[in-house]
Amino acid sequence: KKYALMSEQGTLKIKGFETVRRNWSLIAKDVQENVLDIILRENDTVKALEYVKNVVSDLRGKKIPMDKVVIHTQLQKDILDYANKGPHVAVAQRLKNKGRTIGPGSIIKYVVTQGSDIIRNRSKMPEEIKEGDYDADYYINNQVIPAVERIFNVLGYKKEDLLETKEQTKLE
Repeated sequence: KKYALMSEQGTLKIKGFETVRRNWSLIAKDVQENVLDIILRENDTVKALEYVKNVVSDLRGKKIPMDKVVIHTQLQKDILDYANKGPHVAVAQRLKNKGRTIGPGSIIKYVVTQGSDIIRNRSKMPEEIKEGDYDADYYINNQVIPAVERIFNVLGYKKEDLLETKEQTKLE
């Protein structure tokens, strides 16, 4: 069940959306919550759409602080028991290699960095990277847009509408 409701007192109640899930970045959660708030409180889909476009632009311009792109994921089992080594498992293994006690229940924090390698090899602990070293395209296409895409689909918008840039195209 997924729903977002606004009480008569103006309190937003969200169930089943990414805002309540741990393994999404703060930027994805914030964008989804703000979009729902703008739509439910102000009934302004155009403003919500412009807000998303501005966040996408800020991500591309590396204006979003790193603490907003950190992803927190909990290990469900021992590192060796994972058949598919996702980004959080790769980071957990590096933490373990550094002597940290890591096991089921451990919260792993990571940032997906730029590069052409697979995501798990580009996932780094926040303290390993500098501000702005995140992969903007990853966060746009795998965090922010998926967090709001279904909301906008219901309102008649497509993914392309969310990614549209305001730049003028060349007249040739």
